[in-house]
Amino acid sequence: MTHDDDWFEELFRHHRPAVAAYCARRIGADDAADAVAQTFTTAWRRRHDVPDGDAAIRWLYGVARNVISHQYRSSSRGRRLAEKVGAQPRVAPPDPETTAVQHDDHRRVRDAVMTLAPNDREVLLLAAWEGLTHAEIGEVVGCSVSAVDKRVARAKRRLATRYERLAGRSALGGPAPVTELETRPGLTRSPVRAPKGGGAA
Repeated sequence: MTHDDDWFEELFRHHRPAVAAYCARRIGADDAADAVAQTFTTAWRRRHDVPDGDAAIRWLYGVARNVISHQYRSSSRGRRLAEKVGAQPRVAPPDPETTAVQHDDHRRVRDAVMTLAPNDREVLLLAAWEGLTHAEIGEVVGCSVSAVDKRVARAKRRLATRYERLAGRSALGGPAPVTELETRPGLTRSPVRAPKGGGAA
């Protein structure tokens, strides 16, 4: 297949929605447009490397992953990422009590996911959000199927352990969990201290 202007126009038309969704789920809709533009700019520049057929979208996911990794590490975007993880539409629960329970559960899942190492987190999200098989995930992240199998199994174990830990702390009335992003330099929350003298001047 000739990778000319017509080919690129079709590639963009066919795969832009999936690439946009991939980016928005990881860095939020506000920043996704820039990442999508950079992804397809790279695709045009490296058009002779883009595989034909179904493999094209996985190649684009790999490029988008690198774009996000290198271009979207600022603290403000990191905080937005923490808020966006898992923010998928949900059917409204039937009553306020169920709403509160589901909200707490959703928050714990989000916080548990964010404590995973980036490689572990990415393989889980590629499987859950993009619906890729382990072989397809291997194409995106650049490793063998057996390596993906191990990463996914390890990530699931760690996610379960950290979710249970967060759920246990919540049940005991412990402090709110601190996510991985909040412990990075520049993102640690400073405690609020009472003014000296015990009151306002």
